[in-house]
Amino acid sequence: MVYDVILSRRNNKYVARIKEWPDVVVEEGTREEALSQVREKLVDYLTHQVEVVQIEVQPPANVDNPWLKNFGRFQDDPTYDDFLAEVEAYRRQIDKNELRSS
Repeated sequence: MVYDVILSRRNNKYVARIKEWPDVVVEEGTREEALSQVREKLVDYLTHQVEVVQIEVQPPANVDNPWLKNFGRFQDDPTYDDFLAEVEAYRRQIDKNELRSS
């Protein structure tokens, strides 16, 4: 798996934090050490300190929340992954255009 690492400098040291797992943080003297140590700490964290599970949630039958009314609507749609890819490409293009205009 690929994880995003937030890397910053503080007091002449590098701080590396896993974006998806905020408990996984290291502070080291060099960038390379910080990245190496945060990788090791993430593996230890995921294998010994937490358990990652998936759960299924069924919404109540009668709800007024419009988001819950559509929960699971596209679970069997074979084109849904393509749709998500198009949304992501569109968002990247918007971000790229905004950076150019800045």
